[in-house]
Parts: sequence; structure tokens; C-alpha cells
Amino acid sequence: MNITTMFGPPPAGVNLNDNRVWKDNTIVAVLCALAFITVLMRYFVRLYLQGMKLGADDFFVGASVAVLVVLVSISVFSGHHGLGRHVWSTTLEHMVTIKKGLFAYVLIYLVELLIIKVSILMFYRRVFNMNWMIWTCLIFSCCWCTGSMIAALSAPKPISYFWSEMINPSSGIWRYNFYYYYIGNAASNVILDVLIFITPIPVVWKLQMRTGQKIAICSLFLLGGFVCVASIVRIHYLTFLNGTEDVTWTLSEVAVWSVVEPAIGIICACLPYLQPLIRSTIRKIYSQRSRTGRISSSIPKLNASQRHTTSKRSDRHEAWHGQTQQGHLRSKPLFISDDDCMRLTALSTRVEMEDSNDRESVEGNLDPMSIRVKKDVHWTVG
Repeated sequence: MNITTMFGPPPAGVNLNDNRVWKDNTIVAVLCALAFITVLMRYFVRLYLQGMKLGADDFFVGASVAVLVVLVSISVFSGHHGLGRHVWSTTLEHMVTIKKGLFAYVLIYLVELLIIKVSILMFYRRVFNMNWMIWTCLIFSCCWCTGSMIAALSAPKPISYFWSEMINPSSGIWRYNFYYYYIGNAASNVILDVLIFITPIPVVWKLQMRTGQKIAICSLFLLGGFVCVASIVRIHYLTFLNGTEDVTWTLSEVAVWSVVEPAIGIICACLPYLQPLIRSTIRKIYSQRSRTGRISSSIPKLNASQRHTTSKRSDRHEAWHGQTQQGHLRSKPLFISDDDCMRLTALSTRVEMEDSNDRESVEGNLDPMSIRVKKDVHWTVG
């Protein structure tokens, strides 16, 4: 038995030299690297900028990166054996290897999504305290993962038929069409993600703060909607599996989006923690520019009229000094020196910058989701 016997001849117009393995490998590797860097930045903020210990949500998101590396490794390994090329350019032995990798991928993918969901729910627990809504989402997530695993394992009989079908179609049976598992699992995952991401909104809306602040905080939580978008795109590519013979070509797109989805989930789970780092970086850049502008403006170049004004000021100073020596001391000066104005302005600027730095050092130690009360005090000098 060969590929043509199993899948029939290639359709007209199919170029068997087509290969998108390198493109797929590049995409999944870059996304994995971005997720890894984002988690490192999250740990940096928690441990060094805020001086806090890592919590359960931090450990779960770290574990999710490790599992993501495993998923990427399986994707690259499968690409080496033909995933991302047309099925007629592979061999049955390669197809068996790809199917074994796919079987492991299906189970590990479920574990990865569960870990990310638990990490987000543990974050909710730390910020809002555990309530019945979070408990409900946690139970649903565990049941979804367990049920999906049971459904995947029970589809082929025996389990080895998942991959042995390629070389011995009569060695087992399918209890149901596995295509329906793909669609049902993905659709229920989207529904569960939507439920998780809207969970904190009622709690935030009850807080005593301005409506604009409530909308801003809710928008931060709803950034997880990008995960739902990735899941929907993945479902779109899953629909192409129905009735196709070119499974290696079609599955490559599904494999890519099966990495995109958890990678975006990890990044979105870390975004609330990166606010202090982003805020501190922006303020440092602004502070450096302000200092540079202040230094350049504190050394003005005198033009001809300014030199003339300075000369007249010097003459007035000498005349005033001469009057003082003659015993005709005035009770009040006739004018305020421009140099004095410059010194007062510089002093005011330095005080303002020092106060900004103090605020930066204090805010850097606050929890990213903390609520701060700021009071502005204005005074005038008569």
C-alpha cells in the first residue's frame, strides 16, 4: 500500500513541490519566543519592581510556557516529516509519524489551555477574592478538559488505530467521526473563554470609581478577547478538514493556529502585570527629555539687544551701588533682576521634577491592579 492507494491520485493543479514548513515553523517559533519574553517581563516586574513573591497565577503561567514549548516542538517535528506539504509528496511511514504527533498534540493542547485558564482565574482570585463565579469557571474548565480527553481517547478503538489506520485500515474502527470532535471541542472552548473573560466585569462595575475608570479596567480584562478571535479562526481552518484528502496540507494551518491561540492567551494573561514597567519606561524617557531641554534652555545665547540690556542693567547696578555708598539707600529696589527670575524658575522646575521622581518610585511598588487616590494641591504666593 502506498500514498496513492490510500488517498487516490493528486488533483489537477496541485503542485507537489509546494512547501510552507519554513513559514509555519517561523510563525510558531516567534510566537513562542514572544510568550516566553512576556512571562520573563512579568516575573521581573513582580520580583524586582514590586518586590513581591510569585503567586499561584505566576507559577501556572510559567508552566503554560513550558507546555507551549512542547507544542511548538511537536509542530516542528511533524513539519520535518511532511506536515505543511501535500500528502502525495509524503510516505505512509511519515503519515504514521505525523498521526502519532497529532495524537499527542491533541492531548497536550487540552492541558495547555486548562493551565492558561487556571492562571487567569487565579489572577482573578488574587485581585477580587474567590467567589462563586470564579469557582464556577474553574470547575467548568476542569470538566471541559477532562471530558475532551475522554472523548479523544474513546474515538479510536483501539487507541493505536489513531495512527495505525494509515498502514492497516482494518486494524480497528472509529466510534464516531473525529472531525466532529475537533469542531465541538473548539466551539465549547470559545464559549468557556468568553465566560471567563466577562467574569470580573460585574465586580469591577460595582466599585466606587468613575465610569471612565471602570471602562478602562474592563477593557484591560477584555483584551483576552483576542484569544477568542484566534479560536474562531482556528475553527475556520478546522472546517476544511471535512472531506479533504490533503490532510497534511490542511492540518498545517490548524497546527499554526493551535499555537497562536495559547501564545496569545499567555501574552494577554501577562499584560496587566506589565503596566508598572511600561509606565516607568515612559516616565524615564520623558524625564530624560525634560532634563535635556532644561539644560539646553538654561544656557541662553545673548544677542545684540540682550547684551545691550545687560549693559544697561550693569550701569543701573553701579548707580545704585554708588547711591548706597553716598548714604542714599533706597527702601525698595526699582526692579527685579532677570537673573533672580531665572533662578526662581529653575528652582520651581527642580522641585517639580523631584516630586515626579518620588511619585514614580512610590507607584512602581504598587500592585498593577491597585486603586490609587491622588490629591492635587495648588497654592499661590502673594
